Amino acid sequence: MSCAGAAAAPRLWRLRPGARRSLSGAGTALLGKEGAMACTVAVEESIAHHYNNQIRTLMEEDPEKYEELLQLIKKFRDEELEHHDIGLDHDAELAPAYAVLKSIIQAGCRVAIYLSERL
Repeated sequence: MSCAGAAAAPRLWRLRPGARRSLSGAGTALLGKEGAMACTVAVEESIAHHYNNQIRTLMEEDPEKYEELLQLIKKFRDEELEHHDIGLDHDAELAPAYAVLKSIIQAGCRVAIYLSERL
């Protein structure tokens, strides 16, 4: 898909991989390896969910028109899920107050996604 084709797609695709880790990563690093991995799991799960929503929207709208964009989003989603699984493999769930920490981080992710879709 050309840049023009991507620009014609709904604004959903705008959230870039890697653009959302810095804020939550710095704070959770203070909780040690497990805290950093908990942050990874929370963020990657949130972003994968966002990508799945984008995929559904584009599939409903015109899957042929957005075929290349869909493939790109699926690739990004799969990479995020791989990072999610790495976080779980590296003791994310052993972080202090894991469930609470994950919920707070995911709430922040939802706000960031909401804003990225509107700015």
